[in-house]
Amino acid sequence: MNKNNKRHFVLIFLLTTLLFGCNSEEKAPELTDKKVAMAFFDAIYNSKDLKKAISYSSANLQKELKKYKTAKHLSRRLLNMSFDSVKMETAAANTQIIDEFNVQVTMTILFTGQRNGTTFKDYKKVKLIKKNNIWLVDKFIEDN
Repeated sequence: MNKNNKRHFVLIFLLTTLLFGCNSEEKAPELTDKKVAMAFFDAIYNSKDLKKAISYSSANLQKELKKYKTAKHLSRRLLNMSFDSVKMETAAANTQIIDEFNVQVTMTILFTGQRNGTTFKDYKKVKLIKKNNIWLVDKFIEDN
């Protein structure tokens, strides 16, 4: 191997390494409607991270949530549920396919939480929408 061939080999090796190294990005797993709903409420009640909850919300709901400065304030005022810690599970879900691009789900989340040493059970119904193949919490549904 002469000197030019060695340079070409090294150059090709480096370019190949860069090319394949840049294309090996891992795709984040798609979050299901249930996982998004659980992550939304987990951000509010367990992580107490309003910004994280907002990231799981539709544009319309984001405007509403941003009015509250903290997750604790949001949970107490908007959701009317305050917990020191909480366990959650999803219950019934009702999926409605509006058209080939729009899907919405109405889901019930059951809460079992502690506040001041007392156990409380409650639930919330939420509507999720699928936008650009991503599930987002869109609305809180009040019981009649």
